Amino acid sequence: MHGIQKSFGGVKALRNIDLQVKRGSCHALLGENGAGKSTLMKVLTGIIAKDSGKILLNGEEVQIQSLRHAEELGIAIVPQELSFISYFTVAENIFYGEEPTRPLPLLIDWKKLYTACDEKLKELKIDLPSKMQAGKLNVSDQQMMVIARVLAKNANIIIMDEPTARLGHGEVTKLLKYIQYLKTCGKTIIYISHRLEEIFEICDTITVLRDGETIQTAPTSQMDSDKLINLMVNRQIKVNTTRTRKSSIGETVLSVKGLSKKGVLRDVSFEVHKGEILGMFGLVGAGRTEAVRAMLGVDRYDTAEIRLDSKPVVFKNIGQALAAGVALVPEERRKQGILPNTPIYKNVSICNLKALSRLGLIDKKKELEYAKHCTEILGVACSSVFQNVGNLSGGNQQKVVISKYIDRNIRVLILDEPTRGIDVGAKDQIYEIIEGLAQQGMAVIVISSEIPELQLMCDRICVMSQGKVTTVIDRSEFADSDNILRNAIGI
Repeated sequence: MHGIQKSFGGVKALRNIDLQVKRGSCHALLGENGAGKSTLMKVLTGIIAKDSGKILLNGEEVQIQSLRHAEELGIAIVPQELSFISYFTVAENIFYGEEPTRPLPLLIDWKKLYTACDEKLKELKIDLPSKMQAGKLNVSDQQMMVIARVLAKNANIIIMDEPTARLGHGEVTKLLKYIQYLKTCGKTIIYISHRLEEIFEICDTITVLRDGETIQTAPTSQMDSDKLINLMVNRQIKVNTTRTRKSSIGETVLSVKGLSKKGVLRDVSFEVHKGEILGMFGLVGAGRTEAVRAMLGVDRYDTAEIRLDSKPVVFKNIGQALAAGVALVPEERRKQGILPNTPIYKNVSICNLKALSRLGLIDKKKELEYAKHCTEILGVACSSVFQNVGNLSGGNQQKVVISKYIDRNIRVLILDEPTRGIDVGAKDQIYEIIEGLAQQGMAVIVISSEIPELQLMCDRICVMSQGKVTTVIDRSEFADSDNILRNAIGI
């Protein structure tokens, strides 16, 4: 890709970007949210058209007209938010649109479909049950199914956008090994991630973007973490350092005892105090999100004793929990946290419409003032509160989600993977927001798959494994990362 430029209105998203990727290599594409990574990949896959510049494939210029055209050329993407049909089987998803048919038109030959899928999965060295519904797979297997789908279409250039963001430690290791295998097969990988340790493990070359421009391309061997961060953000950011916790920890605000659900949760107990940040760590399937969803009434549970401000409570749904002062920032930000095609001000006000209404009608002026106030407090970078949330970077989208609970009587804020898919600069800002909320006396629960993140922010870490709490670790013991991981594995 040479001299790629793209503007949206008067805003230049891509400024004369160059990207050269060698066949059979793993090429990292790094940059803060809003640096231009996603826009550049949308150009490469034909989702949006470039304003100017050239795309050369195997030395020949190509004009990529659409996503399907890109796939025909051997270019495919595994998006961060996995796209598949949950009630279709693995085989139906992999061969969607290319199912083998019987002589009669429009009739799928199911036997051939599943046989072909089993043979293709064996060829690709991917172990998946072809007849299982995709929605019943764990996240790691869903990821492998999407990878199998693009490989089944003979993709030679595979773009992976934050592929490990939703995976646990073991699943990350498995995926990285498979990417190494794809390289030996001659496949070319463009790897987008904010996890620098993964970049150094599997990538051969790194290109850094900033503000829509190519800043530097160099072999991975010539880079280190500090240099990459400086290139990405052009300012110093402290990472993996110990924060000085300023908030004083008070009385217990929320306590959960004996939370159980057959086959999912086993006697889960924890508590969080006023001004405290409690971390929840565990590998995929540990039950962290499941415990929170059950507690908030999203999912049913068998037994539990839940107390808010020492008073027993039973939440029948998330609305009751919110009314009681317990709020959730969900893991699936785009699916559950925002309305992407809706203006910022409507996203911010949606949970507080009653207070912004008069005689049953929304006071538009009051709504706009409220949205501006909340977004200014959290430093949301936007052109105006009329901008659609879906056009913001991941970090700013997350700020919008959190802003819904500013200036409300929230006693407990639960954040599920709050920095997933967010660059290092925006992560630091999210950490500061969480710390600020704790300083105001809010009890905060942070669910995260990143041990360094929890070590950085939290006062205590509740470790879960296979649906139960294995230990609760005090801040004085945080330095022993191996101990945290051992408890998460269940050793």
